[in-house]
Amino acid sequence: MLTFKPITIEAAEELLAFVRPEKTRSCDYTPGNLIMWAKFMDYRYAIENGTLFIACKSQSDMESPAFLPPIGEMSLMESVPLLQEHCGGTGMPLRFTAVPEEFVSELRSVLPDYRCEELENWSDYVYDISKLATLQGKALNKKRNRYNKFIAEQSEYSYNRATGEDIKDILKFLADKRECQHQRADNMRCYEHWQCMATVRNLAAYEQHASVLRVKGEVAAFTLGEVFGDTLFVHIEKANHEIAGASEAINRMFTEDMLDRFPRLRYANREEDLGDPGLRQVKRAYNPVMMINRYEMRAE
Repeated sequence: MLTFKPITIEAAEELLAFVRPEKTRSCDYTPGNLIMWAKFMDYRYAIENGTLFIACKSQSDMESPAFLPPIGEMSLMESVPLLQEHCGGTGMPLRFTAVPEEFVSELRSVLPDYRCEELENWSDYVYDISKLATLQGKALNKKRNRYNKFIAEQSEYSYNRATGEDIKDILKFLADKRECQHQRADNMRCYEHWQCMATVRNLAAYEQHASVLRVKGEVAAFTLGEVFGDTLFVHIEKANHEIAGASEAINRMFTEDMLDRFPRLRYANREEDLGDPGLRQVKRAYNPVMMINRYEMRAE
């Protein structure tokens, strides 16, 4: 049987070896996402024969245990039987969740009797990063206008890559947003709020790229992501929406900065909308070049 361990910050270095955007650009396999959502999704991991196995909760049914498709040196034809053996020993059914579209065909060849259902609201939005960095083109006209409005109205603004000296101010900014006030501790938005703060506190724990936008010295927006291959994964973006264009400004400045640092970048994955109408509208407005759909696969 496989032996699974909790995913913690200390596991980041081990997890890094398995992130390969040429296999999938899904955010689910990035250390930042796994660490941030470890407790909420009950993420645990095992490494066997150069292959990463991740146990978690099902994204369609949080009461059901499931697995992400294994990634690494072994093919699914080789790794899935290890999970079947593991599940046989524990008495749990083998169920896959958050299956990227590019994995579906191979999993079906291994498990032909499994039912495959698309997970609504869990698709990642992926963009041409050069378009985000310039906001050029008719499709981004409204975003460009809001960015220009910010530049015109906020003469006393500054943008910088976040360092340890910025942490106290960013934490105060996040705390003042009070996004989880009066919500249960197991609420997803509340959990995300506290994990954003935990991620900021551990900014130097592993390789993350964070930036802060200030207006008159006060934090107006903050963002954080990771780079793997040709893709920037944006895990956090928070802005003061009372400052017109702050969100558009941090998005453009951050992607422009990251392109300057990593010229190989072609895409930015800004993750899913989770069915939130406002978030969906914002993500669609940036004109994604592709969606990474996720699926649930389980026995009939």
